[in-house]
Amino acid sequence: MFRTKLKLKLSFYVLIMLVIAFCTSSFTYKQVKIPLNNDNGVPFYKDELAYYIDGFDIDKNGNFYFLGGENAILACFTGENLKFRKTFTEFESNQIYLLDDKIYLFDDMFNKNNLFCLDRNNGNIISRNQNILKNSVNSFLFRDTSLIMEIFNNQKNIDMSTELGIVLFSLTGKFIKQVNNVYNLPSNLNPKSRQVQFLGQWNDDYVYWDYDLDNRLCKFILRNKKGEIIATKNIDQKVFGRVFYGNPIEHRKLRNGSIYILGHDEKEVIITELPLKELFNK
Repeated sequence: MFRTKLKLKLSFYVLIMLVIAFCTSSFTYKQVKIPLNNDNGVPFYKDELAYYIDGFDIDKNGNFYFLGGENAILACFTGENLKFRKTFTEFESNQIYLLDDKIYLFDDMFNKNNLFCLDRNNGNIISRNQNILKNSVNSFLFRDTSLIMEIFNNQKNIDMSTELGIVLFSLTGKFIKQVNNVYNLPSNLNPKSRQVQFLGQWNDDYVYWDYDLDNRLCKFILRNKKGEIIATKNIDQKVFGRVFYGNPIEHRKLRNGSIYILGHDEKEVIITELPLKELFNK
Protein backbone atom coordinates (compact mmCIF):
# COMPACT_ATOMS: atom_id res chain seq x y z
CA MET A 1 0.00 0.00 0.00
CA PHE A 2 1.39 3.38 -0.96
CA ARG A 3 1.62 6.28 1.46
CA THR A 4 1.67 9.85 0.21
CA LYS A 5 4.25 11.87 2.11
CA LEU A 6 4.04 15.18 0.31
CA LYS A 7 1.67 16.73 -2.16
CA LEU A 8 1.96 20.31 -3.33
CA LYS A 9 -0.35 22.05 -5.79
CA LEU A 10 0.25 25.49 -7.23
CA SER A 11 -2.31 27.69 -8.98
CA PHE A 12 -3.58 26.96 -12.49
CA TYR A 13 -1.60 29.82 -14.00
CA VAL A 14 1.83 28.86 -12.73
CA LEU A 15 3.96 25.79 -13.11
CA ILE A 16 2.53 22.85 -11.21
CA MET A 17 4.94 20.55 -9.47
CA LEU A 18 3.94 17.51 -7.48
CA VAL A 19 6.41 15.75 -5.28
CA ILE A 20 5.02 12.48 -3.97
CA ALA A 21 7.11 9.99 -2.06
CA PHE A 22 5.88 6.42 -1.98
CA CYS A 23 7.01 3.62 0.27
CA THR A 24 6.38 -0.07 -0.05
CA SER A 25 7.78 -3.01 1.85
CA SER A 26 10.27 -3.70 -0.95
CA PHE A 27 11.55 -0.34 -2.21
CA THR A 28 11.29 3.42 -1.85
CA TYR A 29 10.87 5.98 -4.58
CA LYS A 30 10.01 9.62 -5.12
CA GLN A 31 8.20 11.26 -8.02
CA VAL A 32 8.22 14.78 -9.44
CA LYS A 33 5.59 15.88 -11.95
CA ILE A 34 5.97 18.90 -14.24
CA PRO A 35 3.52 19.93 -17.01
CA LEU A 36 4.31 19.15 -20.62
CA ASN A 37 4.17 22.59 -22.21
CA ASN A 38 6.23 24.11 -25.00
CA ASP A 39 5.72 27.63 -23.63
CA ASN A 40 6.49 27.37 -19.92
CA GLY A 41 6.79 23.66 -19.05
CA VAL A 42 8.81 20.72 -20.29
CA PRO A 43 9.41 20.96 -24.07
CA PHE A 44 8.24 17.98 -26.10
CA TYR A 45 7.06 16.84 -29.50
CA LYS A 46 3.91 14.85 -30.22
CA ASP A 47 2.70 13.04 -33.31
CA GLU A 48 -0.29 10.76 -33.86
CA LEU A 49 1.52 7.85 -32.21
CA ALA A 50 3.59 9.06 -29.29
CA TYR A 51 5.22 11.77 -27.17
CA TYR A 52 8.91 12.56 -27.61
CA ILE A 53 11.66 14.07 -25.45
CA ASP A 54 15.16 13.82 -26.89
CA GLY A 55 17.38 14.99 -24.05
CA PHE A 56 17.18 14.57 -20.26
CA ASP A 57 19.75 14.84 -17.49
CA ILE A 58 20.23 15.80 -13.86
CA ASP A 59 23.03 17.89 -12.39
CA LYS A 60 24.84 17.42 -9.08
CA ASN A 61 22.35 19.72 -7.34
CA GLY A 62 19.32 17.74 -8.52
CA ASN A 63 18.19 20.22 -11.18
CA PHE A 64 16.40 18.70 -14.18
CA TYR A 65 17.38 19.53 -17.78
CA PHE A 66 15.21 18.74 -20.81
CA LEU A 67 15.85 19.20 -24.53
CA GLY A 68 12.89 18.71 -26.84
CA GLY A 69 10.26 20.27 -29.08
CA GLU A 70 10.05 20.70 -32.84
CA ASN A 71 12.70 23.35 -32.38
CA ALA A 72 15.49 22.56 -29.95
CA ILE A 73 14.30 23.99 -26.62
CA LEU A 74 16.43 23.56 -23.50
CA ALA A 75 14.62 23.96 -20.17
CA CYS A 76 16.05 23.68 -16.66
CA PHE A 77 13.91 23.22 -13.55
CA THR A 78 14.87 23.72 -9.92
CA GLY A 79 12.08 22.08 -7.98
CA GLU A 80 8.84 23.71 -9.15
CA ASN A 81 10.65 26.72 -10.59
CA LEU A 82 11.74 27.15 -14.20
CA LYS A 83 15.35 28.27 -13.86
CA PHE A 84 15.89 29.11 -17.54
CA ARG A 85 14.63 28.29 -21.01
CA LYS A 86 16.44 28.71 -24.31
CA THR A 87 15.64 27.95 -27.96
CA PHE A 88 18.39 27.02 -30.40
CA THR A 89 18.74 27.15 -34.17
CA GLU A 90 22.37 25.98 -34.15
CA PHE A 91 21.51 22.30 -33.63
CA GLU A 92 18.67 19.79 -33.67
CA SER A 93 17.17 18.37 -30.49
CA ASN A 94 19.17 15.37 -29.29
CA GLN A 95 20.78 13.71 -26.25
CA ILE A 96 22.39 15.89 -23.58
CA TYR A 97 25.12 15.09 -21.07
CA LEU A 98 26.03 17.06 -17.95
CA LEU A 99 29.56 17.06 -16.61
CA ASP A 100 30.67 19.59 -14.00
CA ASP A 101 29.29 22.97 -15.11
CA LYS A 102 28.84 22.06 -18.75
CA ILE A 103 26.20 20.48 -20.98
CA TYR A 104 27.43 18.48 -23.98
CA LEU A 105 25.36 17.81 -27.07
CA PHE A 106 26.24 15.94 -30.25
CA ASP A 107 24.23 16.80 -33.36
CA ASP A 108 24.55 13.95 -35.86
CA MET A 109 21.51 14.95 -37.93
CA PHE A 110 22.18 14.99 -41.67
CA ASN A 111 25.79 13.90 -40.98
CA LYS A 112 26.66 17.28 -39.49
CA ASN A 113 28.46 15.59 -36.58
CA ASN A 114 28.90 18.78 -34.57
CA LEU A 115 29.80 18.65 -30.87
CA PHE A 116 28.55 21.52 -28.69
CA CYS A 117 29.41 22.57 -25.15
CA LEU A 118 26.89 24.73 -23.25
CA ASP A 119 26.92 26.54 -19.91
CA ARG A 120 24.63 24.57 -17.58
CA ASN A 121 23.68 27.76 -15.69
CA ASN A 122 22.08 29.54 -18.64
CA GLY A 123 22.35 27.36 -21.76
CA ASN A 124 24.73 29.72 -23.56
CA ILE A 125 27.00 28.06 -26.12
CA ILE A 126 30.58 27.91 -24.85
CA SER A 127 32.13 26.12 -27.81
CA ARG A 128 31.32 24.12 -30.91
CA ASN A 129 33.49 21.59 -32.71
CA GLN A 130 32.16 21.20 -36.22
CA ASN A 131 32.17 18.02 -38.29
CA ILE A 132 34.38 16.09 -35.86
CA LEU A 133 34.24 13.10 -38.21
CA LYS A 134 32.96 12.42 -41.72
CA ASN A 135 31.84 8.82 -41.21
CA SER A 136 28.08 8.34 -40.84
CA VAL A 137 27.01 7.76 -37.23
CA ASN A 138 24.64 4.89 -36.44
CA SER A 139 24.32 5.55 -32.69
CA PHE A 140 26.18 7.32 -29.91
CA LEU A 141 26.24 7.96 -26.18
CA PHE A 142 28.23 9.92 -23.63
CA ARG A 143 30.10 8.14 -20.84
CA ASP A 144 32.47 9.54 -18.24
CA THR A 145 34.60 12.10 -20.11
CA SER A 146 34.07 10.80 -23.62
CA LEU A 147 31.70 10.48 -26.57
CA ILE A 148 31.32 6.92 -27.89
CA MET A 149 29.99 6.46 -31.42
CA GLU A 150 29.02 3.46 -33.52
CA ILE A 151 29.96 4.50 -37.05
CA PHE A 152 29.77 3.09 -40.56
CA ASN A 153 32.94 2.14 -42.39
CA ASN A 154 32.41 4.42 -45.34
CA GLN A 155 36.12 5.28 -45.29
CA LYS A 156 35.74 9.01 -44.84
CA ASN A 157 38.31 9.88 -42.18
CA ILE A 158 38.31 6.75 -40.00
CA ASP A 159 38.92 3.53 -41.91
CA MET A 160 37.92 0.29 -40.18
CA SER A 161 38.10 -3.39 -41.00
CA THR A 162 34.38 -3.99 -40.25
CA GLU A 163 31.17 -2.52 -41.63
CA LEU A 164 30.33 -1.01 -38.24
CA GLY A 165 32.94 0.14 -35.77
CA ILE A 166 32.95 1.86 -32.38
CA VAL A 167 35.14 4.86 -31.71
CA LEU A 168 35.99 6.93 -28.66
CA PHE A 169 36.25 10.72 -28.89
CA SER A 170 37.13 13.31 -26.26
CA LEU A 171 34.58 15.94 -25.25
CA THR A 172 36.59 18.43 -27.29
CA GLY A 173 35.95 16.41 -30.44
CA LYS A 174 39.29 14.64 -30.76
CA PHE A 175 39.56 11.01 -31.91
CA ILE A 176 41.16 8.83 -29.22
CA LYS A 177 40.85 5.20 -30.31
CA GLN A 178 38.59 2.39 -31.45
CA VAL A 179 36.91 0.37 -28.69
CA ASN A 180 35.20 -3.02 -28.49
CA ASN A 181 31.69 -2.08 -27.37
CA VAL A 182 29.35 0.91 -27.10
CA TYR A 183 29.93 1.30 -23.35
CA ASN A 184 33.70 0.77 -23.51
CA LEU A 185 33.35 -1.87 -20.79
CA PRO A 186 35.36 -5.03 -20.13
CA SER A 187 33.81 -7.99 -21.97
CA ASN A 188 32.53 -9.61 -18.76
CA LEU A 189 30.55 -6.46 -17.91
CA ASN A 190 29.29 -5.54 -21.37
CA PRO A 191 25.56 -6.32 -21.87
CA LYS A 192 24.96 -9.39 -24.02
CA SER A 193 21.81 -7.88 -25.53
CA ARG A 194 21.23 -4.42 -27.04
CA GLN A 195 18.00 -4.28 -25.02
CA VAL A 196 19.98 -4.17 -21.77
CA GLN A 197 21.20 -0.69 -20.87
CA PHE A 198 24.28 -0.03 -18.77
CA LEU A 199 23.30 2.86 -16.50
CA GLY A 200 26.62 3.49 -14.83
CA GLN A 201 28.96 2.60 -12.03
CA TRP A 202 27.92 2.86 -8.39
CA ASN A 203 30.81 2.63 -5.96
CA ASP A 204 32.62 -0.55 -7.11
CA ASP A 205 29.55 -2.12 -8.75
CA TYR A 206 27.77 -1.77 -12.11
CA VAL A 207 24.09 -0.95 -12.63
CA TYR A 208 21.92 -2.16 -15.55
CA TRP A 209 18.34 -1.84 -16.79
CA ASP A 210 16.39 -4.51 -18.67
CA TYR A 211 12.74 -5.02 -19.58
CA ASP A 212 10.49 -8.06 -19.27
CA LEU A 213 8.00 -7.50 -22.10
CA ASP A 214 5.72 -10.42 -21.18
CA ASN A 215 5.18 -9.20 -17.62
CA ARG A 216 5.80 -5.48 -18.29
CA LEU A 217 8.46 -5.26 -15.63
CA CYS A 218 11.50 -3.00 -15.47
CA LYS A 219 14.45 -5.01 -14.19
CA PHE A 220 17.28 -3.34 -12.31
CA ILE A 221 20.46 -5.39 -11.98
CA LEU A 222 23.61 -4.88 -9.90
CA ARG A 223 26.84 -6.66 -10.87
CA ASN A 224 30.23 -6.75 -9.22
CA LYS A 225 33.56 -6.31 -11.02
CA LYS A 226 33.58 -9.98 -11.96
CA GLY A 227 30.26 -9.57 -13.77
CA GLU A 228 28.35 -11.59 -11.17
CA ILE A 229 24.80 -10.54 -10.35
CA ILE A 230 24.70 -9.51 -6.69
CA ALA A 231 21.26 -7.86 -6.53
CA THR A 232 18.13 -7.41 -8.67
CA LYS A 233 14.82 -5.56 -8.38
CA ASN A 234 11.75 -5.82 -10.62
CA ILE A 235 9.28 -2.92 -10.76
CA ASP A 236 5.99 -2.71 -12.67
CA GLN A 237 6.24 -0.32 -15.62
CA LYS A 238 3.00 1.32 -14.44
CA VAL A 239 4.94 2.96 -11.60
CA PHE A 240 6.84 5.10 -14.12
CA GLY A 241 3.93 6.13 -16.35
CA ARG A 242 3.89 5.92 -20.12
CA VAL A 243 7.18 5.76 -21.97
CA PHE A 244 8.54 8.57 -24.13
CA TYR A 245 9.84 7.92 -27.61
CA GLY A 246 12.89 9.59 -29.13
CA ASN A 247 16.08 8.55 -27.37
CA PRO A 248 15.19 5.73 -24.92
CA ILE A 249 18.63 5.70 -23.27
CA GLU A 250 18.04 9.34 -22.29
CA HIS A 251 15.00 8.42 -20.24
CA ARG A 252 16.96 6.36 -17.69
CA LYS A 253 19.86 8.03 -15.89
CA LEU A 254 22.07 7.15 -12.92
CA ARG A 255 22.97 10.34 -11.08
CA ASN A 256 23.72 11.32 -7.48
CA GLY A 257 23.33 7.79 -6.13
CA SER A 258 19.87 7.34 -7.68
CA ILE A 259 18.29 6.06 -10.88
CA TYR A 260 15.96 8.57 -12.55
CA ILE A 261 13.25 7.25 -14.90
CA LEU A 262 11.39 9.60 -17.24
CA GLY A 263 7.73 8.90 -18.08
CA HIS A 264 4.49 10.79 -18.66
CA ASP A 265 0.69 10.71 -18.34
CA GLU A 266 0.06 12.84 -21.50
CA LYS A 267 -0.28 16.00 -19.39
CA GLU A 268 2.78 15.91 -17.19
CA VAL A 269 6.31 14.57 -17.19
CA ILE A 270 6.78 12.01 -14.41
CA ILE A 271 10.32 11.79 -13.03
CA THR A 272 10.76 8.80 -10.72
CA GLU A 273 13.80 8.70 -8.47
CA LEU A 274 15.00 5.34 -7.13
CA PRO A 275 17.73 5.69 -4.47
CA LEU A 276 20.15 2.82 -5.06
CA LYS A 277 20.76 2.07 -1.37
CA GLU A 278 17.07 1.36 -0.87
CA LEU A 279 16.58 -0.28 -4.26
CA PHE A 280 19.29 -2.88 -3.70
CA ASN A 281 19.22 -2.90 0.11
CA LYS A 282 22.90 -2.00 0.33
